[in-house]
Amino acid sequence: MNTKKLIMSSVAATILASSSLASAGDIEANVALATDYVFRGFSQTNEDPAISGGFDYAFDNGFSVGTWASNVNFGDNTSTELDFYAGYGFEVSDGVTVDLSYIYFTYPGETDGLNYSEFVASVSLSDLSLGVLYSPDYFGSDDSAIVLNADYSIGLAENLGLGLHVGYTDVDSNDFFGFNGSRYVDYSAALTTSGAGVDFALTYYGTDLDDIDAADDRLVFSVGKSF
Repeated sequence: MNTKKLIMSSVAATILASSSLASAGDIEANVALATDYVFRGFSQTNEDPAISGGFDYAFDNGFSVGTWASNVNFGDNTSTELDFYAGYGFEVSDGVTVDLSYIYFTYPGETDGLNYSEFVASVSLSDLSLGVLYSPDYFGSDDSAIVLNADYSIGLAENLGLGLHVGYTDVDSNDFFGFNGSRYVDYSAALTTSGAGVDFALTYYGTDLDDIDAADDRLVFSVGKSF
């Protein structure tokens, strides 16, 4: 996910102005170090380490806004990703919640052409989450994209969890990723634990793509903390 900050500020202002229920909520900061930054199966740092962090503000009425940043390396002058987002979550029945959100991805500097938007809808049923997103200008292109996601979390033992993910990306282009076709599946499995107020994760990432180094299978270790 500058003028971009103005865009996100106006989104937040609209949320506040349109809801008479808006009231003080909670603000949270987060920071993380990882051996790689993998997004939908693709390394965003040319397989180098990443440092990331962000801020989130959750209103008491279910609305939230936030920002997140990380270093990236696409083999050109792109070095930073900066995202802005706003969302609304609500419970439809006991244990079932729906989340609607908007994310704007920016890459400051000489690569403004990569900036793009995503509209996301997801439903969570206990430990299972199903989501669909639509981007009208995926990675700053003229091509739209639809992504389907499924995530499931399992408690293996005290202070040890397993997170499973599978996603399907479909871009409206014949060769968006540089091969004959623009549909692929990504998947991951993450072991998570925490100690001394710090979160640890060891994640295996993979895709069904061949001959694309950035989408090779890999293990990523990360350390994060929320404040």
